[in-house]
Amino acid sequence: MSNAALGAGYAEAVEQLAGRILGALRGTRVPLPAVSHADRRADATALAAVRVLGPDLFAPALFCRQPLPQPDRETLGSALRVFPPRPGDSTEARWRDRTTAALLARGAAGARAAVPYAEEDSERAAIAEVVEIAGFAEDAEDTELTWQERSQRMARLAPLALPEVDGPYQQRACLHVRALSQGAVRSLMRRDHPTAARLVRWLALAQSRGASPALDVPTALEHLRLWGAPNARTALDLAIAGRLLAAAEGGPR
Repeated sequence: MSNAALGAGYAEAVEQLAGRILGALRGTRVPLPAVSHADRRADATALAAVRVLGPDLFAPALFCRQPLPQPDRETLGSALRVFPPRPGDSTEARWRDRTTAALLARGAAGARAAVPYAEEDSERAAIAEVVEIAGFAEDAEDTELTWQERSQRMARLAPLALPEVDGPYQQRACLHVRALSQGAVRSLMRRDHPTAARLVRWLALAQSRGASPALDVPTALEHLRLWGAPNARTALDLAIAGRLLAAAEGGPR
């Protein structure tokens, strides 16, 4: 298989998985996205998609305050073992993996402590390896970043914008809402809808935590819903942003 065909296969797998997560978030797919099945093992392409989306797999569970189903936890553990993080991975990839491992360890039900598993040994080994490698993801706040550079970095880290998830980037989203607002407006003007959706997701998180973005986030979200969600992954970003805004307004999560 050519590299182009392989890349297309991975992209399709990510889209399909994003669609399943989106369905679970909307309540149209039960149970939570069927990434794994008892009668067959997930193939490598599907596991790669799981690792790419990482924390987003927990979105329905986090918003509903429910634990991630055991089959999906087992698939996440498999994805981390088959596609383990590497010391040379980008900061964004390491933070994504680290967040995935942290959510897997606590069960994604709001508990702060690690929770034992039915498949303890293999899952714990996968989590330990991720934490050991991704633990080097700590990076100092760079106050010299321009708003363009900050927006680009935060857009790549959009899967970290989830309820019940805390860390330096969630704090930075609240501290730098003006820069992210500028980045979202620029992306909207350039019709770069995927980037705009990721930044609006961060702004929705910041607003849910008391920050005041320099952008009408609900209006931007509605605009993107109408014009900017041609694929499942962008639609998922917008759905998560909408849930975060609803939580900020005291509505149903």
